[in-house]
Amino acid sequence: MNAHGDVASVPLRPRTNVSPLSFRFHLPGYANACWQWLIRCVSLMVRKMSPEKIRAFPIDRQVFLVREVAAKLGNLHGETATSFWRAKASELLDLVVGSGRDRTAAGDEVRRFFLAVQREMSAGTVAEAMPILSA
Repeated sequence: MNAHGDVASVPLRPRTNVSPLSFRFHLPGYANACWQWLIRCVSLMVRKMSPEKIRAFPIDRQVFLVREVAAKLGNLHGETATSFWRAKASELLDLVVGSGRDRTAAGDEVRRFFLAVQREMSAGTVAEAMPILSA
């Protein structure tokens, strides 16, 4: 302390026993440490992700697919429409089961998709039946 009660600053002396290393000696070690850190992060993420925790996007909410099937079914009638729907339902069931769902849950999802297609078809016919009025 000095006469005024302040802590006197002591000048820092450089360490004389340590020779400064150039940047090129630090770069490989730094790159290796970053690489090891990245590998640890990725392996931790992979361990935390399991098939039970990953869920595919529900097919009844895939608007493009719902509209595509509704448009095709809207143009088909009778046995042709029935065979198209059976083939599409079988294809979707295999797709959902292949994504890791059990067969019962996959069947429920295909049924929800069918209801979404029916809603889209009824919304399309209602929209077509309404006249467009102009002022």
